[in-house]
Amino acid sequence: MTPRRSICPPNRLETRNRDLLAALPKLRDSGTLLDLADFLRRLTGRAHIVFVPSCRAAIFRILSLLPQKEVVMPVFTCPVVGAAVKAAGKEIIYVDSARHNINSTSVEFSVHAKPNRILLPTHLFGIPTDITNISEVARAQGCVTIEDAAAACGAEYNGRPLGTSADFGVFSFERSKRFPAFRGAAIVVNNNGILDPRMLSDEHWKSEHGGALYWDLAFAMAHNIATIPWIYGRFVLPKLLRRYAAWGRTGAVCSAEDPCRSPYYVHRFHPFQAALVLRMLGRLEQIRAHIRLLVSTYVEVLRDAPLITFVPDRYDAAGMLRFPIALEVDRTRFLRLALERGIFLETNYEALLAESATQGGFPNATWVSRNMVLLPLYTGLSMRNARGLARVVAAIAGQA
Repeated sequence: MTPRRSICPPNRLETRNRDLLAALPKLRDSGTLLDLADFLRRLTGRAHIVFVPSCRAAIFRILSLLPQKEVVMPVFTCPVVGAAVKAAGKEIIYVDSARHNINSTSVEFSVHAKPNRILLPTHLFGIPTDITNISEVARAQGCVTIEDAAAACGAEYNGRPLGTSADFGVFSFERSKRFPAFRGAAIVVNNNGILDPRMLSDEHWKSEHGGALYWDLAFAMAHNIATIPWIYGRFVLPKLLRRYAAWGRTGAVCSAEDPCRSPYYVHRFHPFQAALVLRMLGRLEQIRAHIRLLVSTYVEVLRDAPLITFVPDRYDAAGMLRFPIALEVDRTRFLRLALERGIFLETNYEALLAESATQGGFPNATWVSRNMVLLPLYTGLSMRNARGLARVVAAIAGQA
C-alpha cells in the first residue's frame, strides 16, 4: 500500500534547522567542547567526560583497553554494539531479555557474572534496566560494567542519572537519539581506578576531523523538511515502503565496519556538533516535559487495550526515547491495518544477535523481537496527534 496523506513520521530530529544555522559560528570554536563537557559534568556529577566519534567507538575503545576477554551482553540490542565488541577482540556471552521486558536485568546477568568478565547492560529506548542491581552483582563477582546509556542521556533511574552507576557510561549523539548531532558520543568515567581517562581520548587513537560535516549539515536540514507530516506521508513514506519491500525480496545485509576507516570510529567529535548538543540541552527541561506528557497520553489511552506497554513500575517517563508496545497478534497485519488508517509505526532489532542455531535459548528476546512495535516520542509530535495515534492502536488491538 502507498499512502498519500499527512502522516506523522516515527521520529523527527530535536536538532531544528534554526539550531543548525545558529551553531554555524561555532565551527572553529573548540571552547564548545569544553562547555559541553562542563554541562555533562554537572548533569552526571562526574569529573571525567571523554568525547568520541560514536557510541560504538566508545564501547570499542573501553573494551580494547581492558584485559578481560569475555563480555556479557543482551542478545536483543542494537547490532552495532555487538559489532563493536567483536571488533575489540572480545568473546560475547549473550543473555536473554527478562519476561515481558525489552531489557536484560540483574536476574539474567547474574547467571553469567563471573570474575574477570565485563557486563554490558543496555537501557533500550531510554527505558532503564535495574542498573543499580547489575552494578552490585558486578562488584560482588569481580566484573567490570559498561552502561550502554546511548538512548538515555538526561534520563534517570531512582533519581540518579543513567550512565553513572556502572564503571563506565556511554551517551550517544547519533541521529536516532534524543540529542542528535549527526554522530558522536560521550564516555562518562565513573571509576577512574580501572582506566586512565586520558587513554580513551582521541589523542591515543587514530582519528581525524571528518570532511563530511557540511554533508551532514545538509542532510539534517533536508531530513527536517522531509519529516514534515504533509511531505512525509505524500512523498517520503511511499518511497521508503518500496525500498523496504525490495529489502524483503533481496535480504538486507548489515556489513561489518572497519574501526580504522569507518567515520563512526575515526571522525572526531567536532566543536560544531558540541554546539548543537549544547543548544538542545539548554532546553532539556522543556523537552522532558513534552515527552512526559506524550508518555502519559499513551498510558492513559492504552490502559485497557489488550497489549503490553513494557513500562516498568519505576521509570522516568520524560527520559524515554520511544514507547514500545507488543500485541499478541500478527505484527505484519497490525502494521498494515495501522497504515491503512494513516499511522506508520516502526519496529527495530528484528533479528537477535546470537547465531540462529542458539536462538532457541532466548525465548523472551525472541518474543520481543517478533512482537514489539514502537510509538513515537519527540517534541514535534503534538498531544492531539499522539492521542489520535494511540486511539488507532487501541482500536486495532481490540479488533484483533
